[in-house]
Amino acid sequence: MKYLLRYLLLSALFLVATACVWQPITYSAKTAAAVEKAVAEFRAEPSLDTFFEEAVAYVIFPSSLRAGTGFGGALGSGWLFEGDLPSGRVAMFELFAGANLGAQSYRSILFFRSDKSLKKFKKGRFEFSGQANAALMNKGAAITPSFNQDVAMFTQLRGGLLIEASVGTQRYDYFPLGKGRYE
Repeated sequence: MKYLLRYLLLSALFLVATACVWQPITYSAKTAAAVEKAVAEFRAEPSLDTFFEEAVAYVIFPSSLRAGTGFGGALGSGWLFEGDLPSGRVAMFELFAGANLGAQSYRSILFFRSDKSLKKFKKGRFEFSGQANAALMNKGAAITPSFNQDVAMFTQLRGGLLIEASVGTQRYDYFPLGKGRYE
């Protein structure tokens, strides 16, 4: 009986943890509205014009959450666009350590300058790291690189209270959008 209960508990935990993988990936009208708003906010920044022009693709994360107290993490869900069409959903997970305290909400965008970097990203488990930022409510600054190995990331703070100087790694998982998956 003890082993049966343990087996059922582990099975239930496994089903809950993998449920998002079993759901069909769709790009709904509600998702499209949030994505279009985030893209418009980034396009409003003249310093990003070159990145939009040179990129073969980009990933937009309309809203991500980040929190830490010495150690921390971040979560986000976004969409990969090749040309003007979404080609898949992207999940972002981040772990970091260092001097940090608080939480913030932000949006981010990754630009891919070459087909080689895009192909590497789509293989899965793409990692990207390094940043420092400070945010108070919706005012703040974030330091991000220019193209580094043909990938560039930029963030816009949306709100929260976070002071951070940390080292970490971000992991991105790509899930292709199937044909006929637009709602």
